[in-house]
Amino acid sequence: MVLETPKYNLDKYPEVYDPREDTFLFLDALEADTMFLLNLKPKIAVEIGSGSGIVITGLAFILQKSCLYFSTDINYQACLATKNSASLNNVSVECSNMDLLTGFNHNMFDIILFNPPYVVTDSEEISGNGLNCAWAGGVNGREIIDKLLCNISELLTSKGVCYMVLLKENKPEEVVNVMSRFNFNSEIVLQRKIPGEHLYIYKFFRINQ
Repeated sequence: MVLETPKYNLDKYPEVYDPREDTFLFLDALEADTMFLLNLKPKIAVEIGSGSGIVITGLAFILQKSCLYFSTDINYQACLATKNSASLNNVSVECSNMDLLTGFNHNMFDIILFNPPYVVTDSEEISGNGLNCAWAGGVNGREIIDKLLCNISELLTSKGVCYMVLLKENKPEEVVNVMSRFNFNSEIVLQRKIPGEHLYIYKFFRINQ
């Protein structure tokens, strides 16, 4: 299927990350993995750090009403923007204002989508809950990513998968090694070089799948 870019309007949400190359690569990766997603038959999906909301909305375009859609963002304006994007595209997404997935039950999600703050910065830049939280990743751009890695196994169902954006500077091979210690395989769904960045969309899934 051809995945149409969801409608969005951030005019009222100046502190929300505007969709860029990483966002559109994520949508392209979901489109490329459509048959896998449909065959997975997921019941509950979530996007961490949903920002504009167009990635979780794009997933809803693929899976339609066979799945429940959640999102989280530490930026309250991003929660409002996600709800607005969902409404503009006639899909339903429940958005919670929280850090990562701290408020959800274990082994709840069949799909986790995560476009993390991956830019290499000083650790001090990752504090707060404004626009900087959408891009500032701390040392190696990994400080927020690493917080999630240790919990993915507890958050996903037995058949669950996690799609994650990684930058070359994030040392993806180290992320793959960490996930392998939690009994996850990895696969590069798509990658793209743009001026100043080499982006990857990784899929992590349990070894016994």
